[in-house]
Amino acid sequence: MLNTSALPMKMEASLPPPSTSQIAALNDPTLKCSVALCPHDGNEFGVPFPEELSASVPVLILCGDHDEEANSQTQAWNHYRKTTAPKLIFEIKGGDHFTANGPSGGNESEVASGAEPCSLCNEIIASICWGWAPCPWGNYNGPSGHATEEAPRGAVGGVVLAWLQLFLLGEESARERLVARPDIAASFESQKMERR
Repeated sequence: MLNTSALPMKMEASLPPPSTSQIAALNDPTLKCSVALCPHDGNEFGVPFPEELSASVPVLILCGDHDEEANSQTQAWNHYRKTTAPKLIFEIKGGDHFTANGPSGGNESEVASGAEPCSLCNEIIASICWGWAPCPWGNYNGPSGHATEEAPRGAVGGVVLAWLQLFLLGEESARERLVARPDIAASFESQKMERR
């Protein structure tokens, strides 16, 4: 298991405004990499967004081609074009704003399915037990949070894992897994990904 608490990286879920992983990469060029989950630029909320993004921190952008909260064409692709560091954008076919919430991909209805009764239980137990919650389905991670053989969008976790292995751990063998376009990709494009 990858212990991310000690690693110099930034992962974020997009909560407009703007994309915090991209801002962190811009502000701290010592980060080894960044993963932007359905990024948003914040412009429609009146928050200025930089004209250029990171020139040194490698950025993986995950987005869904059916995201209504952060439209991939006006948001994620804009981030991709403004980034001059090594970069990869993985636009998931049929994905919405929840598509990057777990290793198996998914969508809002899959993420929330069956969570209602467990959510209340988890909230009560977590408040008593220092944040520990016993039921994984009560955290809005349903199928999207659990990799299974039946997961049609399992490539989401595979691409993120390969990204972290390559840029955080320096495992060059992971690079080849970032070249093959997953079947679930509406778009899969990279630049500056050759060996350094």
